[in-house]
Amino acid sequence: MRVRVYCAIFAVGIILGFLLPVSVLLFRTGALTLALLIALSFVATSNFRVVVFAAFFFLLGVLRGSGEIIEFRFLEPFVLLLVPIRDAFVTGLNRALPEPYGSYVAGVMVGVRSNIPREIRDAFRRTGTSHITALSGYNVTIIVEYVGRFVQYVPVALAAVWMFVLATGAASSVVRAAIMGSLVSIARAYGENYDTKNALWLAASMMIFFVPEILFNDIGFQLSVAATWGLITFVPFFDKKFAYLPRAIREALSSTLAAQIATLPLITYYFGLVSPFSIPANVFVLPTIPVLMGFGFFAGIAGYIMPYSASFIAWPVYLVAAYQLQVIQFFASIHVF
Repeated sequence: MRVRVYCAIFAVGIILGFLLPVSVLLFRTGALTLALLIALSFVATSNFRVVVFAAFFFLLGVLRGSGEIIEFRFLEPFVLLLVPIRDAFVTGLNRALPEPYGSYVAGVMVGVRSNIPREIRDAFRRTGTSHITALSGYNVTIIVEYVGRFVQYVPVALAAVWMFVLATGAASSVVRAAIMGSLVSIARAYGENYDTKNALWLAASMMIFFVPEILFNDIGFQLSVAATWGLITFVPFFDKKFAYLPRAIREALSSTLAAQIATLPLITYYFGLVSPFSIPANVFVLPTIPVLMGFGFFAGIAGYIMPYSASFIAWPVYLVAAYQLQVIQFFASIHVF
């Protein structure tokens, strides 16, 4: 609980740092003073430590809110190396799969959506399924699970996940999911307890610390955090309510309802449109996304290495992609107003 409280206090400090004219020197002096008090507080009472830590995170938030973005220029050589690999994988998918399936699978797997036909993108929008090709945290969670199954050495698994993050552009929702996935992987490796809510607030706070502007200006970050909070908070409730349903349908329905409830205020505020078919479309499509990504991985590699025979290897992913697009286009074709 304290982790969440400290993260919330830090966010309040960020907001005040944005809104109020502050003296950076004053707050730096205060932060250094509190850092000294923290060092001394370990011989003091527990309540004193809580107050000192809370004040420290508040001042740290004010400093970051009034500061600049922290850049990671040392990562640029890695990005320049990884992007061609991503592009080669997309090329392999396009060789293995006919259009629009190649472009669609590329959007789901690595977030490259530029070649998806406009009518299909409109269908995503009308059915509330655009997140499928937007490399949301759900996609990254699937990758974390796949990597965790086949790579037991944690540093290698984390390196693979973060290479994927960098190669796909490090969107805020992807970074958030990767941080949480890294935390759970480390906790499992060392046999520690893992609190998902604490991981969410820690991930959000770390991102805000480095780029304070995302708290206000990044819609993807806001939706990602809200949706994840909804999943953590409401999915257990819906799982009990839908216990009579098959597991795959129950999980898809519970997660869709939970995310919809949590993000509804933001979606209404930014877009003013909530699709009435979002729930059934997601229920029918989401359970098959891990299958698409699993087969799509081999199809992309095969398409690049042996393009003339890749279409045979890509049959499974073609069937799954065709099913998903048929479902989305079916619900998009229904006009009720």
